[in-house]
Amino acid sequence: MEPIEVWKFQDAPEELRNLSDHGGDEDWLAIIPPQMNNKCISWMQEGTYFGLCHVYYYDHPYKEGHEVVIGAHA
Repeated sequence: MEPIEVWKFQDAPEELRNLSDHGGDEDWLAIIPPQMNNKCISWMQEGTYFGLCHVYYYDHPYKEGHEVVIGAHA
């Protein structure tokens, strides 16, 4: 099973940061492997342990089946 990868937003790969349109309000970025898609990852949900962020999901630009998840506070 592949792990979930998580970065502080500013440390994430640039091509993944470019998916966001929040203009600097981003806190973190994660890559979710296909086997975890559509599963509840409780620590990543809005208003939980990972910060009071809105959570946005994007298709990974070059890893089929993977999702990019970005937490932004605005």
